[in-house]
Amino acid sequence: MLRTLCIVAVYTFFTGASARMEDPVLLAVNTLLLQLFTLFSYMNDGFAYAAEALTGRFIGARDVKALRDCLRRCIAWGTAVSVLFVGIYIVWWRDLVGLFIDDSAANAATIVEVAGRYIVWIILIPVASAMPFIMDGIMVGATQTRVMRNSMFWATAAYFGIFYIGHTLIGNNALWLAFTLYMFLRGVLQYFMTHSLRTIYRKAGA
Repeated sequence: MLRTLCIVAVYTFFTGASARMEDPVLLAVNTLLLQLFTLFSYMNDGFAYAAEALTGRFIGARDVKALRDCLRRCIAWGTAVSVLFVGIYIVWWRDLVGLFIDDSAANAATIVEVAGRYIVWIILIPVASAMPFIMDGIMVGATQTRVMRNSMFWATAAYFGIFYIGHTLIGNNALWLAFTLYMFLRGVLQYFMTHSLRTIYRKAGA
């Protein structure tokens, strides 16, 4: 429940903070770019679901070897998809942004131009988000909900802290920096809270 509240708080605040910048173009750009992140997240969620099911299966079967192999492959595939999306966003970001705007609109060119100022965050986010999706799946499969909750709490605290420290200095970039590090910390914290997944492997060997 706490984890879900944190997720809702992060995404709701992102939109609210964008609106409070009192620039309709910036609000539109942030909303569009967040949709590009969503496209990527749907792809990596597939590997998270696979990790969730297979982790539970191999822990239940007490098959440590298969579990190790499964988690390596899930992490490798998730990382590969993240790198693929980095390439897609670098090459075709204008085309993807164009899917969400009306070319005949008076401010269409302005939206694309402003989006170009912040597209670097969308290019970085797939790399920062490779681990958290897979780790979420692993934690669910291993019933390590406490790790998920605690990592989400600290990542969310960092998100708000980074934004409030940086928004007066770097404006909208602080919001994207906070969101990118929020995603990155979710995966990193779960990895280290399980002692490099050793806690998960011990469950399969019990």
